[in-house]
Amino acid sequence: MGRRGTLLLMIFLLLGCACAEKAVDITYRFGSREEQKIAVTIDDCYHAEDVRAVLDILQANDVRATFFPIGKALKYEDAALWQEVVASGCEIGNHSWGHTYLTKLSRQKIKFQMLRTQEKVDALLDCHYPMQVMRPPMGKTNPKVEESVAAVGYLAVVKWDVSETDPVKALAAVQNGSILLFHARKKDAKCLSVLIPQLVAEGYQLVTVSELLGLPEIVCSAEKYVYHRRDTEENIRPDAVPQN
Repeated sequence: MGRRGTLLLMIFLLLGCACAEKAVDITYRFGSREEQKIAVTIDDCYHAEDVRAVLDILQANDVRATFFPIGKALKYEDAALWQEVVASGCEIGNHSWGHTYLTKLSRQKIKFQMLRTQEKVDALLDCHYPMQVMRPPMGKTNPKVEESVAAVGYLAVVKWDVSETDPVKALAAVQNGSILLFHARKKDAKCLSVLIPQLVAEGYQLVTVSELLGLPEIVCSAEKYVYHRRDTEENIRPDAVPQN
């Protein structure tokens, strides 16, 4: 092969790699603008009392939301609370194990962040709850992150288009399909206590992220997932295996 041929081959391979990196595009900032549905999302969830405050507001208004807890922040003594979250019709999504920049990690370590949190969620819910949406810490993502989380079963990397803790500003920013970012903390709960009744009065349906994006309904199964190191090396979501 001549010099020109070698150069063309290198260009072809580079373009092929670039296309492969972009092959998985599952990041969403909002849903359909055609329907008056929106999704409230709650990040971090460090303290049970703050999760409880938000859940009480949601239940009082008969609406649903998606919680994105950090895996390390989940405590076994709060199992009943998280079971109530799911029983209320709300959704749990993955916000990583340690709230680190996933873009700086290897593919194996990204998968670890997802799978360890899956194991913890299953332990608290006492069933296999196949999370299918995730929020990257700080909202930072790239093709490597998308490919890695998709490889272990995630259907959506969830960002947002509204991030306001002032109810007046938040209401003004919301439109059909909006994904609203909040955190489980007192000032956000205060905002939600005012904002949610206003959103309902405006005719918005507050649904989970999965419903907003038209994803399958989450169905729990009896066999809880247990993390194994080999799972980070496989390009498929591991089957749930029984707890020992």
